[in-house]
Amino acid sequence: MKFKGKSGIIKEVQAKLGLKADGIDGPKTWKMIWENLVHEDKGEPEKAEPPVDTTQEDDYPEVFKSSPNQSAGISPKYIVLHHSSGSHDGTRSWILNSRSKVSYHYLIAADGSRTQFVSDTKKAWHAGSSSWAGLSGLNSHSIGISFYGDTNTRTPAAAEIDSIAATSSDAAGKLRIKRLLGRKKRYTEQLSPVRSDRDSSD
Repeated sequence: MKFKGKSGIIKEVQAKLGLKADGIDGPKTWKMIWENLVHEDKGEPEKAEPPVDTTQEDDYPEVFKSSPNQSAGISPKYIVLHHSSGSHDGTRSWILNSRSKVSYHYLIAADGSRTQFVSDTKKAWHAGSSSWAGLSGLNSHSIGISFYGDTNTRTPAAAEIDSIAATSSDAAGKLRIKRLLGRKKRYTEQLSPVRSDRDSSD
């Protein structure tokens, strides 16, 4: 995915992470971004089930299943990463249930495959009563992407991280996304307050 200024942004990020600033957003760069943003040292990533041998963009299947939990159009500036705390299939069922009042734009499976529930330019109900950088109600300003399970105790597989990297890169190119945010206690200054993903539709 190419967009104006992408190489310069990647070089700046790579330099800050202590990587070779070559402007190429390969798996090593995204792994370092993940580890510095929302991941603490928990050992090697889990193996995907089933394994994915390649990590290029568009290698991960994606299906669209419309969630009833969505509302007005948005112009997203950020991507917010979540974990659902539930199983992949349980999370998917929850998002498709109108009584849950919860949705993400994307949910990532162990093999890197994705389910999109809400269009990138529609409001998904994923961030609740959140605020960051002077903005309140991050649902109106962001795309929500979720891992399944609890990533405080489960290390996402390489395929999951690669899939989120591809999705984020694509969104950055199409929508001029400014920043990737993580909902984790260590990063409450980036998105606060940190609260349950099963908290409603602000």
